Amino acid sequence: MELGEPGTFDEFGTYPTSVIRDGEKILAYYGGWTRCESVPFNVAIGCAISHDNGITFNKIGAGPVLSYSINEPFILSGPKIRRFHDQWYLWYIAGKIWIMADGKPEPVYKIRMAVSDDGINWVKQDRDLIESKIEENEAQASPDVFYYDGKYHMFFCYRYSADFRGKEKGYRIGYASSDDLMHWVRDDAKVGIDVSQEGWDSEMISYPHVLNLMVMFICFTWETKSAGLVLVWQNWKIIDLYKRLFL
Repeated sequence: MELGEPGTFDEFGTYPTSVIRDGEKILAYYGGWTRCESVPFNVAIGCAISHDNGITFNKIGAGPVLSYSINEPFILSGPKIRRFHDQWYLWYIAGKIWIMADGKPEPVYKIRMAVSDDGINWVKQDRDLIESKIEENEAQASPDVFYYDGKYHMFFCYRYSADFRGKEKGYRIGYASSDDLMHWVRDDAKVGIDVSQEGWDSEMISYPHVLNLMVMFICFTWETKSAGLVLVWQNWKIIDLYKRLFL
């Protein structure tokens, strides 16, 4: 998939994608990178479609499927696509404010959701889904949602707004549950994993991705320099815990 043409939202880069199969098609949602002057970047969410089982993808158009709006003025990124009960759901992060930390602008973003009947035309729900825990300007990212045992579950990551490139204020994994996908109860105590005392994941853990394999769920987390398979649980009880470096 090529970068966008001059002046388009993805001219300067694309973020990793979230994909979903729809019949014979595979849709990929990605963040498109735009350079800025007063802040380092801006992001909007684009979509591309594959008709050859994921070998190649073509963008549906030059513009994004989800972009800036009155209450989401910048940085729409980190898309996670899911379908429940024939309804399309897109979880993403939306920028709230840029703060100055040590003379550099740092973004604060919150987790939000949009719904669609076709995966292309989206209706934003216009609300932050997860309450902040560590501070008002807590930055949240990488929401991933699955349904299990009569309830929806979300894993995500969060950090402080400044001085977060280290252990004390760096990314951690959070958890929340919901009955209706709109109202979420946060309970990070159920995550079951934190940074290690030493080693490759001793500073931060972030960007969870959950795979549903029969009755087991596997959570991947990504740290700034490496990644590992970290958690396996069944019937909502941890049955094995790995901290295996594979990058």
